[in-house]
Amino acid sequence: MTTGALCLMRLLPLLDVLESPVRQPVDDVIRGCLGSGGIADSVLISLDEFCEAVGQMQDFDRPAFFERSIAGIALIAAGVGRTHSSPADVRISERAIGVWGALARLVCDQMQALTLPASADFAERERIAQREDEYALTSREGDPMAVTRRADQLALAGAEMTAELAKLLTLLGWRPSEPCGLRCTWPVCEPSAENCVRHREFQPQQTLAARLRRKHGAEPRPWYLISMDLASDDDEPFEFVTEIGADGYELRKVAQYMDGRLVCVDREHQMRGGVALDSERVPSWTELEANNDLHVEETSAEFFEQRWKDGLARFIGH
Repeated sequence: MTTGALCLMRLLPLLDVLESPVRQPVDDVIRGCLGSGGIADSVLISLDEFCEAVGQMQDFDRPAFFERSIAGIALIAAGVGRTHSSPADVRISERAIGVWGALARLVCDQMQALTLPASADFAERERIAQREDEYALTSREGDPMAVTRRADQLALAGAEMTAELAKLLTLLGWRPSEPCGLRCTWPVCEPSAENCVRHREFQPQQTLAARLRRKHGAEPRPWYLISMDLASDDDEPFEFVTEIGADGYELRKVAQYMDGRLVCVDREHQMRGGVALDSERVPSWTELEANNDLHVEETSAEFFEQRWKDGLARFIGH
């Protein structure tokens, strides 16, 4: 996606000054979007694994927030990720403005604290740049080189932006760090710290990276699904917590009713209280997410086992 590539080109200098491990895969996405060579699965895996390692962040004052945000934009530009009602180019544009706006607020707050002159509004710069991108995109039908010239212009401006950002990041006191902290060697992990993401007990099986690894030969493993039926009637179960085998079939399932009742089914007892173990393979994660009548999320074996235990007692917490 060309729009995404141009937005990402303006974000590369920020990754440069952060010495970010996602700098190279983001650059690979840019080249894939602007060229004809495509984007390797290994690039998508590295971006998705970084996003999973960092996790959802609300702390806008940490470098990892910006790195994860940019990696997420790159995944959208690459045409992967969750289905969404908004077009990809709109989401990319909004997210890019959001990244620059968050940085501008941080810098502004720091300069006010030090009684320094206010910095330039990065978000407004991005809005202006996006309008220039749009002009190049709309011009390419009559001028096939318009986008190429725009990309060359952004590449030349990158060095100047890198120098500007380096000064501002020094002002913020940021140092390069990785998902597990300052001593992390991501992505070439030799984990020793207790908080290393490679040691987390819950290793999701339905992330983009995990699905791509299976595509390239990784062994499938059992996984656990929470699904909420948004169209269920009051007398029907509204939530299911399911253990799914490596072969894609349901092994055990706990259904929950609105009154708190739980019903368990498994291979030995495939039908109970109107709840049945499905005989068909569980749809793919992409299909599950695309079903507007369902809300789905992956969960841990520990959560499932606790719900199974509750289910054997028929009520949650009893």
